[in-house]
Amino acid sequence: MSAGIRSKRKFAFGQAPPTELLQQIANDLPVTSAALFSLSCRHIYLLIGTRYLEKLTTSSRRALAFLKLLEHDLPKHIVCNSCRKLHRIEDVKKYTEIGLQVPRAVPHCLSDDEEAEVTSYMYESFSTTVCKMALKHYHLFGHDLRSRQLLNHLSQKSRTTSWGTYVQEQEEADCQIRNGSLFTCKRVAFHGTCRGIERDSPFLEICPHLELESSLRSARLRLKTTYRSRKKWSVSLHSKNSTGIKKTPWDLCPELQQCQYCRTEYRFSFEHGDGCAAHFPIDDSLPNLQPIQFPRGAIASVFESGEPNWAGDEVSYFS
Repeated sequence: MSAGIRSKRKFAFGQAPPTELLQQIANDLPVTSAALFSLSCRHIYLLIGTRYLEKLTTSSRRALAFLKLLEHDLPKHIVCNSCRKLHRIEDVKKYTEIGLQVPRAVPHCLSDDEEAEVTSYMYESFSTTVCKMALKHYHLFGHDLRSRQLLNHLSQKSRTTSWGTYVQEQEEADCQIRNGSLFTCKRVAFHGTCRGIERDSPFLEICPHLELESSLRSARLRLKTTYRSRKKWSVSLHSKNSTGIKKTPWDLCPELQQCQYCRTEYRFSFEHGDGCAAHFPIDDSLPNLQPIQFPRGAIASVFESGEPNWAGDEVSYFS
């Protein structure tokens, strides 16, 4: 008798739940969860049908929420809010500067990056989509080979561009992940004479609140900000051709500085001929933003080791 009961229980456990119960479960779930439930297995899909999946097509908000739930079971994909679809991590090159060189339609996520001036404040090879890929893979698998490859796609090798005839800009960037957050470090060096700075008017966007630009005066640069600061920095420059003159470095910002309105740290160092004379004032204006606070050096400490020793006017900033 007892053996018969055990056999009956095993048979009952192996049976599929009643159709009415499955339908009741689906009805009690939100549409996005019910759509996922319908994909649990072939049996449930045949019983429930596609009515919950069809409801997703009438609302882009629901469809995006569905994809975000589905993403949890797809370790090799991320959800793109801009494109409103899944992107495969192995297709990382499609969402980088290199990928844009291949003739194809530009993904919405890269267009949104351009509209938000992401590459202006970061650098050309940076992509928010690749950033999400790197963070997800790191979260699931740690700092393995694939994580390092994704960080390499986000980083930028040393490249040199010309500002007119007399000034060249050298730039490189690095990315690291620490404690689940992604940090970037961009290093920019301007090479040329002070007369070249006057003629070619180089400028550099550090973040949405800070930029380094040349003024109309001879051999003069200024750090322009959108917030009020009492600090004034100056440095001597040579207004003539400094070829053959022994160069001496000055630190425009002797200590690491912080933007007051975003998580950006920066510092400047300059190398010019003796006897130069020019100032780097800070333009102040009152913003409509609330300042933020974070520990000084918390970002830059990630990149403390292995910084290159470049010659020229160097700007390093971290975010």
